[in-house]
Amino acid sequence: MTRAPIAAVVLLLAGCPLPQPLPDYPPGAVTPPRILMDHLERREAVIRVPAGCSPAPSYVLAATLVDPNTSEAVIARWFVDYDPRNSARCDPAQPQTVIQGPGDDAPDPTLRQVPAYPFRPYDHPAVVGGGTYPAGAGVVHVVELVVSNRFDAAADRTDLCVEGSPTPFPFRTAVADGNVQFETQTYRWVFVSEPPSSSLPCPEAP
Repeated sequence: MTRAPIAAVVLLLAGCPLPQPLPDYPPGAVTPPRILMDHLERREAVIRVPAGCSPAPSYVLAATLVDPNTSEAVIARWFVDYDPRNSARCDPAQPQTVIQGPGDDAPDPTLRQVPAYPFRPYDHPAVVGGGTYPAGAGVVHVVELVVSNRFDAAADRTDLCVEGSPTPFPFRTAVADGNVQFETQTYRWVFVSEPPSSSLPCPEAP
């Protein structure tokens, strides 16, 4: 994500929920698992981060998916400040998770849990904002959870994360299998760092 789009997102978020992609699947598409907004670990549109703290803050992100096909696998990938034309911010922030069906004997076999991702804002370079790298005030990070039943293995290559790449979105392109097109769904969290205050204190030392 380039500097201008991230800055525009932050301006638009003041006082309003973060717009999330709405499903719109063409005929022949295999609809992906749905991310349940009411079951997210964090549901804030913007998550405020205290800047310059020691110990550094950390945030646990997790989600619940619903998929009527209880036998197929679901793949979950986490991205931080995704930029399809920058090899340093193109591939997943941690190894992907393959989530198998819970089995028909589960209380609700359509539900899947995405294992938690511990996001540490100070561990990532400041793409936008911040006078002091990486823990200064004004730093913006966008964390994305992308899920699909099948990603395109041919698009999972760091060498495609360059200008002029034939692949628009490396590491997050769903596969096309004949006349069947798999799809993805995405949820985004925006983190903005601010000076610590009584309402935004630094974490306590363990």
